[in-house]
Amino acid sequence: MLAAASLGACEGNVSWNPGNDEWEWAALSGPDALTPELVSNHEPLVVAGPDLLLGTADGVWRRSLAGDADWERTGLDGRTIHALVMTADGGRIVAAGFDPRDDSAPTVWHSTTGGLHWIPAAVWPRAAPSGLDAGTSFRFASLEPDPHDANVVYGGLDADTIAVTVDGGATWIMTDGALEPSFGYPCVAHRPRNAAVLLQGCELPLDVAWIGSRDVNEDDRFSLTAFRFLFGYPEDAELGNRRINAIAAPTGRDDRVLVGVEGGLLELTSEAGGWTARAEIDARWVYRSDGDGTRPYAYVRAIATLSANGRHVLFGGTVNGINEELSLFETSIGGTTVRRVATPHTFDDPRVEQAVRLGAGDVLLVISDAGSREPRAPKVYRLRRR
Repeated sequence: MLAAASLGACEGNVSWNPGNDEWEWAALSGPDALTPELVSNHEPLVVAGPDLLLGTADGVWRRSLAGDADWERTGLDGRTIHALVMTADGGRIVAAGFDPRDDSAPTVWHSTTGGLHWIPAAVWPRAAPSGLDAGTSFRFASLEPDPHDANVVYGGLDADTIAVTVDGGATWIMTDGALEPSFGYPCVAHRPRNAAVLLQGCELPLDVAWIGSRDVNEDDRFSLTAFRFLFGYPEDAELGNRRINAIAAPTGRDDRVLVGVEGGLLELTSEAGGWTARAEIDARWVYRSDGDGTRPYAYVRAIATLSANGRHVLFGGTVNGINEELSLFETSIGGTTVRRVATPHTFDDPRVEQAVRLGAGDVLLVISDAGSREPRAPKVYRLRRR
């Protein structure tokens, strides 16, 4: 359901204030590498102890979070890395993407040394030996660690296809007996902390947007059952064709997620906490643009929840075209007021790729920019509340 009071949140006082100085920016620079191709949930940055690891179109790079250190290579040279995640216990880092030089090479790797050394998966999703594309590896678009079991990570392939590892990244199997990924834009997956479900946000098929859930069985991780729509299709008026780009959970609410979509930021709350049925989902727009020019129609890809309840949020993304200004916004009261966040840095065509929350007033941003429009390269910035 989408209550009338909730609809009002997107019609509040939206203030663009380019002169604000509430955030102090520190540029942590970027490696000598390009940004990977655009995927729905591009999350290449992970904090590993005192270091940052960043996935690029040419492997993984490292630098310390503190100081003015240079970025250095730390493995997987030549591979395109779409996602990096830490397992639940912090013991492993998993990287995923593809190898553009070899279409039969592994597409997922793991490290038990904080990213100093990488081990390719022994088994990963690829075409059956008897098919036309025999042995061709399937690309990963995203990763989602299980919040409780350090051996389990979910990998998003094309469309709504999921691969799972139950041994920390060594072997991966597509769920529900799939032999190849479905066709379509990669969906975005999220595993809630307090419910045995996997949420997925999709635009599937083309121009049909929805958020759904499937049950997770701890005794059979390769079966995701009892699919149901929670928001969007078949109620087309709820989302239309607004593609889902990111899902994030606030630190203090197991029953709530924030969903970055094409042209907006949506808050979903499961009244019973189980994410089991459309009737128990409360939805409200934190930010919504209808493309009429009154506010940027940004594809929201980066979400940092700054308060435990998720009502204070820093979020950003990219417009469909050239970004004349940085699409980075903040709301502190759940969408009643939304303002653009100013930056002291000069960009050519900036795209906010990812936000990583370090603390309530401490956020890392990955921003890719296209110098003279192309090619696009990533840089990391640290924002701290003054």
